[in-house]
Amino acid sequence: MCCMVFDFTDPTKNLKEKEIKRQTLLELVDYVTSASGKFTETITQEVIKMVSANLFRPLTPQPRENKVLEAFDLEEEEALMDPAWPHLQIVYEFLLRFVASPETDAKLAKRYFDSEDPRDREA
Repeated sequence: MCCMVFDFTDPTKNLKEKEIKRQTLLELVDYVTSASGKFTETITQEVIKMVSANLFRPLTPQPRENKVLEAFDLEEEEALMDPAWPHLQIVYEFLLRFVASPETDAKLAKRYFDSEDPRDREA
């Protein structure tokens, strides 16, 4: 369920499923926060799969209706707010708590969070 990506541009679509997923993510945040016992490789793989499915998304803004290109002024443009943010915020919180957990094996996690730039792992 947590790897399913929903369309948040239509707030009336998949309401029940979105709420179930939100509650499940909140339970996962609580679990990671209070876990005792190292997270296994299988758990780490599933965490990466879930985080990737939710967070790796196009960041290009959707076209806005009723805009004339000549009147487009970047300085006065209001910020584009992602309608999925309340949901994504929980995924980011989960990832932060998973990475910071004493139950996460750093050597194991390095395989999944590896990057050419060592600053990525440090961050």
